[in-house]
Amino acid sequence: MEIRAVAQIARREWENIAISLEDCGDIGKFDVEHHISDNPGLIKNLIEMENKLHLYDYLTSEAASVFTELAYKAAERLGLKGSIARSFGAGYSWVRTGWFDLMWLDFEDIYDLEEHLVKQIFFFKIFFPNFVDLNWCFDSPSIIQNFNAVYARFVVWQNKPEGYVQDYKLYKEQIEPIWIGLSMILDSPIGNCKRLRGYITTNIIYQINVR
Repeated sequence: MEIRAVAQIARREWENIAISLEDCGDIGKFDVEHHISDNPGLIKNLIEMENKLHLYDYLTSEAASVFTELAYKAAERLGLKGSIARSFGAGYSWVRTGWFDLMWLDFEDIYDLEEHLVKQIFFFKIFFPNFVDLNWCFDSPSIIQNFNAVYARFVVWQNKPEGYVQDYKLYKEQIEPIWIGLSMILDSPIGNCKRLRGYITTNIIYQINVR
């Protein structure tokens, strides 16, 4: 596939992300040079994602990698920084694809990694307050509203780090079992919860919805 075609796929998904985050702010236009040039891993994942799209929709590991990176860049455009932006990108990928993706992470401090994972779980809980359904549309009003709720929480954490500590203490009993469960079921750096007809059906996700 020519790089021009790959860039077109990336631009399409960037526009999809922009639509879903429109209540959060303007992420601007897609910059081919900035986003995919000299990034063979992203190029490969874009191609594989597109090849599988008609069979699996976005429920693939390749799509997870694509959305992790693009949503991370989008989060930076919205003003999130550093680990906050990275956690937002990974959380976006999880609720879009069903994949909990850790392949691209490089944390020297285990506590920073744990905090990153917990923020992804918060993302998932806020985004799916009642039930989990991965078959959502980018332009759905409820989806746009859910993303805005997540983004607002991340902004609070960035501006007032003590806000994250308070939220963690408040929801600790709900968050820790999910975090421990994810650690147990992921036997490699990237893992996928079992899915059935677009719904995540593991006990871990059950805990998210019933607590």
